[in-house]
Amino acid sequence: MPEMTEAERRWESWYQAFLKVLETFPQPADVPCPEADDGRIHLTYYGYPGSRTGSVTVWCDRCHHGIWLGRVGIPAGAQVHPFDSSPDGMPEIELIPEA
Repeated sequence: MPEMTEAERRWESWYQAFLKVLETFPQPADVPCPEADDGRIHLTYYGYPGSRTGSVTVWCDRCHHGIWLGRVGIPAGAQVHPFDSSPDGMPEIELIPEA
């Protein structure tokens, strides 16, 4: 198996941060940003009303970088925003390209 590129390692570190936040849900998680900028990871889910499948933006409250996962299960109790919406208080996120 070939060694991962730097871009692949970066994306994977964000994905692992997502999994750590998901592990503690519905309890709040204190997961540091993979960019080591003292920020914390947040999840913003998007979907249709009543659906348990949608997408998620995983983002840092400090550097405003993050990843987008296009098809995920939405945990019961998660706040879900309509597709193509901009939730109040969420900054513009610079998405890290999937490597």
